[in-house]
Amino acid sequence: MIDPAVDRLVHRVLKPGFAGRSAPPAWLSRAVETGLGGVVYFSHNIGDVEQTAALSAQLHAAGEVLIATDEEGGIVSRLGARGGSPHVGAAALGRADDPGLTRRVAAAIGHDLAASGIDIDLAPVVDVNSNPANPVIGVRSFGATAELVSRHGVAYVEGLQHTGIAATAKHFPGHGDTAVDSHVGLPHVDAPMEVLRERELAPFAAVVRAGVQAVMTAHVIIGAVDPDRPATISPAALRMLRDELGFDGVIMSDALDMSAIRDTIGLGEGCVQALLAGADLLGLGNPVLGADHPGSDERVFAEARGALVDAAMQGRLPVGRLEEAADRVDRLWQWCGSHGPGRPGGQGDARADANADAEADRIAAARSLAVRGAMALPGRPLQIVDLRRQRNVASGALTASVVTALVHARPGSVVTSAFTSGGGGEGQAGDDRLLAHADLPVADVLVVGAPARDATERDQLRAALQRNPAALVVALGYVTDDEELEGATHVIRTFGDSVPTGQAVAQLVSGD
Repeated sequence: MIDPAVDRLVHRVLKPGFAGRSAPPAWLSRAVETGLGGVVYFSHNIGDVEQTAALSAQLHAAGEVLIATDEEGGIVSRLGARGGSPHVGAAALGRADDPGLTRRVAAAIGHDLAASGIDIDLAPVVDVNSNPANPVIGVRSFGATAELVSRHGVAYVEGLQHTGIAATAKHFPGHGDTAVDSHVGLPHVDAPMEVLRERELAPFAAVVRAGVQAVMTAHVIIGAVDPDRPATISPAALRMLRDELGFDGVIMSDALDMSAIRDTIGLGEGCVQALLAGADLLGLGNPVLGADHPGSDERVFAEARGALVDAAMQGRLPVGRLEEAADRVDRLWQWCGSHGPGRPGGQGDARADANADAEADRIAAARSLAVRGAMALPGRPLQIVDLRRQRNVASGALTASVVTALVHARPGSVVTSAFTSGGGGEGQAGDDRLLAHADLPVADVLVVGAPARDATERDQLRAALQRNPAALVVALGYVTDDEELEGATHVIRTFGDSVPTGQAVAQLVSGD
């Protein structure tokens, strides 16, 4: 028989996703009543502001549960998953390089989250994007140097937490110097310890000093710290966060049903080992991805809960470790209750002028653009060809804010995608199938991601430019200054995709 006290502690250290938008499913309501520590919203949980706020109110009324979501701005935006994020992402902010703007944009994100009743933002990303081939960080990072990322990471935390929304720095100890996405594999970082301290750890140290409320772990093996285990389940890695960096807040795991954990030691054992390593709040991922039948959300939660209960009852998982983790979750709940406007008693910063919030994004978007060659677009409607093949798994489906803005700026423009998805939902790559060259029109505008990372996209760009060498290439990914983009002479690099980024590009090509 399960000890009710142990079961409550186990519930307190779990943060599942769930299916549903208008009301929590019955299993989740029961879990919240039992003491569930948190839930995470994905885009399928998000309706309009009123609908999302109503769902949040139901959850908060049922128990002391923290509501989190990934709202980084740019390509990772749960609130903006359908219409595009109204906020620029980290790389655009790093390009603008004005911490005051970063602080204002983060505060605007905080206001949006508060209006929807959300307590925790799973942002900012403070990984240093030192490897341009990184398939999952890229434009989610403020940049390629520790100093730049530290400066803007601190500004983001300050702006967000001033609104009463708890910030979560991720992905500790650093996911920037990797060439594998931990959603689909197990990445390694092989840098020596002195490089890790100067590069990967410096931004985390800076945001810890700035008072960040939570830190999320990475499912990445850092060879110099622990050559055998990814950081999420590595006592050595998490001791470094506690002892060397002095962090005493909530350590969250990244989703433990990602492939880096699920396909190695398994979800249940991953939960046990993450707690033993020192994590406090265990993330479970998007339940609608790869779901084979209704109830997958409950099944994943039950597997995680069952593994923790069994380990505690067997003595593998000390009850004292559960109590320590639950206490940190309780402290975060109390912080959100006393600071956040999303719940009764919150004292968070009330929203200022929404137009002023939008102005910060407009300025950052305009400053972030890198332009090569004079714009030479015809005055007629445009032929726009989207050559992007790969998507960032963390962001979900490919975003289209820049493409949409160009169409609005030139009514009658036609958009053709070079690839069609053979399957896969939000966050899944699917089986991309290439259309033959003859099926693609001669383009005025070519939209690419980061062709240097994808030989097929690069080949398509080369072929399209041969058909029209004067085409404008708009690169939405993390494209460095030295990338030739197959000899394109007219280039705009945006370092992300968002509504304000699209508006900035449209104004530039229209000469406004």
